[in-house]
Amino acid sequence: MKKSPLYQVDMNCPVCKVTFKTSKVKTSRCILKSRDADFCVYYRDENPIFYHPVVCPQCGYAAMIEEFDKVSSSEAGKIFANVGRKWKQKDLGGARSIEEAIDAYKLALYCSRLKDSTSFLSTASVCMRLAWMNRYRDNAEEERHFLSHALKNYKLAFENENMKGHMDEMTLIYLIGELNRRLGDYREAVSWFSRAVSHNMRFQKPVIEKMAREQWQLCREHAEEGKKDERENSV
Repeated sequence: MKKSPLYQVDMNCPVCKVTFKTSKVKTSRCILKSRDADFCVYYRDENPIFYHPVVCPQCGYAAMIEEFDKVSSSEAGKIFANVGRKWKQKDLGGARSIEEAIDAYKLALYCSRLKDSTSFLSTASVCMRLAWMNRYRDNAEEERHFLSHALKNYKLAFENENMKGHMDEMTLIYLIGELNRRLGDYREAVSWFSRAVSHNMRFQKPVIEKMAREQWQLCREHAEEGKKDERENSV
């Protein structure tokens, strides 16, 4: 019998105070297969990204596992009023399908909006993962929808938040450029990639610098193709 790639951990819900179990993927089974330019990762076995949001089966409170217990008493009351009172008990603590993972992320996103303490960076991170989930299942429209929301919140984080301990500035600048590229705004993407390759951290982040230069070149090629199409259509 094949051993499960999952193991369970105990969680205490800060909203309804119940103790429950949620699943995580064993480190030994997190074998990376490939990675996209916006850091979307693909695994050979179970995908650990499916299990980052924790969902309380009793009241429906959901959050990324590292932020699950970060709830004030006033936020807990608001979450219970808006989620807990309407929640039909459902256990998402076992193995998750991609549809269940998306449900967990959407619930975490909704709950995060009920917290006064939620950062733009946290919101962007959840939106990014929802975009990746939809990429996994080839839903381009939903992927684009969540990439747009991720981009908006990453830019707000860049402008307003201290990212120390979360993401370094050069990586964030690169990622904003890449999301603009994926959404077809090549001029804006080039502007951000230019900032990345000239950033004072570029010698500390050679991989990010290389990626920024590669994506910058892709943007220039797309821009040239666009100009060519415009010339041909005007004839």
